[in-house]
Amino acid sequence: MLALPAGAQDLAPPAASASASAAEPPGCTALTARAIAADLRAATAPSLGKDLDGQARLLDEALALWSTATQRCEGRAKERAERHLVDNQKQRAAIAERQAAGQQCELSHRDAASLQEMARQAFGERRWPEAGSLYRKAETMWDLAAEHCTGKQQTTAQQRRQQSEIDGHNAEFCAPPFERAREHSQKFRNSAAGLAVADKQQLSLQAETLWRLAMAQCKGNALELAQNNAQALARERGTPWVATLPPGTAAPAAKPAPAAVAPTATGAPAPPTPAVAVTPTPAAAPPNGPGLLAGLGSALGKLSSAAQAAAPAEPPAAARQIDIRAGDTRYQGLFVREEGQVVSGNGRVEWANGDVYIGELLRGQRHGQGELIWASGQRYQGQWVADKATGHGQMRFANGDKFEGSVVNGVPEGEGRMDYASGDSYQGQISASVPHGRGSYRWANGQVYEGDWVRDKPHGRGTLRFANGNRYEGDLADGQPHGQGRMRFAGGDDYQGGFERGASHGQGVYVWASGDKYVGQWRSGAKHGQGLFSWANGDRWEGEFNNDEQTDHGTLKRKE
Repeated sequence: MLALPAGAQDLAPPAASASASAAEPPGCTALTARAIAADLRAATAPSLGKDLDGQARLLDEALALWSTATQRCEGRAKERAERHLVDNQKQRAAIAERQAAGQQCELSHRDAASLQEMARQAFGERRWPEAGSLYRKAETMWDLAAEHCTGKQQTTAQQRRQQSEIDGHNAEFCAPPFERAREHSQKFRNSAAGLAVADKQQLSLQAETLWRLAMAQCKGNALELAQNNAQALARERGTPWVATLPPGTAAPAAKPAPAAVAPTATGAPAPPTPAVAVTPTPAAAPPNGPGLLAGLGSALGKLSSAAQAAAPAEPPAAARQIDIRAGDTRYQGLFVREEGQVVSGNGRVEWANGDVYIGELLRGQRHGQGELIWASGQRYQGQWVADKATGHGQMRFANGDKFEGSVVNGVPEGEGRMDYASGDSYQGQISASVPHGRGSYRWANGQVYEGDWVRDKPHGRGTLRFANGNRYEGDLADGQPHGQGRMRFAGGDDYQGGFERGASHGQGVYVWASGDKYVGQWRSGAKHGQGLFSWANGDRWEGEFNNDEQTDHGTLKRKE
């Protein structure tokens, strides 16, 4: 049971006057406390697994308390009670409609929503074919829900079926070319500052071409984003668009025409989306030669005629400049709205806790290019997929550390560079924010390690150059020479053989800069066991050593 909020203890009368207080009706403050507690119980009922009847009973309890409060409160307290009463009446009406629709309607909605969430997750992880299949299954389940439901529940199911159809199409046909266009555009923008004008124009045309190819494959908000990106490149460049594919990129095949045309809201069949026919490149034409560009120009000419109506010179009418608040969130920028909610566009989002996001949104989620700045000072700028920082980006941590490279679900993962506030730096493979794989680490004191890493530790094979000039090549474990390796000392000495926890151990050969040499067994950095020591003058001693000292078990041989 939920604990009563502060002030609710006033509802309990003193023991000495229980009978007198019981006769007195509770005041405004007491009623408000009771109503808020009832609201909390009703709000948490779905997450606790209560059925619709149970949720309805809790809302009825809250409604009764707020209704009484509107009669016994005055001023601001009365206005507050009236506002809560209206909110609860809307929720109760929605519950009543769901009850009237029946259990089968409720189950269909739940199953369809589960499939849709699984599809979103697969899409966020770039499993495009699986996401497309799951969206189609969700589309079918929403169809069943529309058959089982009535009223608003039926309307909701129909709307979500249409959205699942679009999402399924985009997952299968739109996502790959969209990602190619986005990645190429990002590379172009990252390198544009250092390019000659002609090279910059060429890369801009390539990026716009990829966005226009994506337009032919995308629907809904994804199509609008592709259009906006293509138009932005054209405005920045200031020259007419000429179809130009990046080197080594083949023009995509047309998506298949739908087998059947779904009816529109009016019942009339919707016109099919024109397929984009790509003229094949003649076999004799060289790569990226006139034949390829002619074929591409033909293909994109058809693309333009198919998509021209949806690609005006200015942003589409559905997208407009807005500055609104939704709860504790503020949206500023060019956005597309659906059912009264901000869903897609490009702009600035601010939260009450001080966090700020600047960039692209797709269906209410961060998707595309954007920057998130936390109130703590940490920030991420780069690519987003389904509301998660995924792709290539730059991160600045509150402690002063910096990262640039591959990010998955907001965590450095893949290839990248980390510059630490201490002055150390690492470049190479990273997993879960730490060096893992192959990479190079440079300490602020000048020490450098290049080689294998396992969970933030040099582990495997590598080369370690110490700040004092020593150099080690070989096996390492947990950051120390361990196994077989070679240590070359700055003074000219050289050791090759076994190591254990950073010290010579096992069989090895040590050659001093003076010319002296030891071949034999080692233990914890000292000569220990059978060995042969040779002096530069030709003398040698062969026998058993104990902790770097010669024992009685050996023979000295002079040079003749």
